[in-house]
Amino acid sequence: MLSIGNSLPRAYRLTLKNDFTKIFSKSVRRTIGPLLFHVTANTLGHPRLGLSVPKRVGNAVRRNRIKRRCREAFRLSKDTLPNMDIIITVRPHEELTLAGYTELLLKAAVI
Repeated sequence: MLSIGNSLPRAYRLTLKNDFTKIFSKSVRRTIGPLLFHVTANTLGHPRLGLSVPKRVGNAVRRNRIKRRCREAFRLSKDTLPNMDIIITVRPHEELTLAGYTELLLKAAVI
């Protein structure tokens, strides 16, 4: 379980619909494994993450577990990522380990 001190700060999250719309329209898309990455550069001085997990991925428990692992993978590697906005669209798949999601995220950042 994560403690408060290890949470992902709000500045690193994409939450606004306008942000998602802008990134979806002008981003570079790349599919790596079961994840579709929408990546675009930003000028904020740090990366930001947004997640899109449709219901076809599974029930709420499964979708939330995948989101937690993706957020944790981002949190652990945010210091090594370039200044970019990343939206991860999850496609139906067998759940990966935290290391698996981290590896996919780092591959997507090489765009």
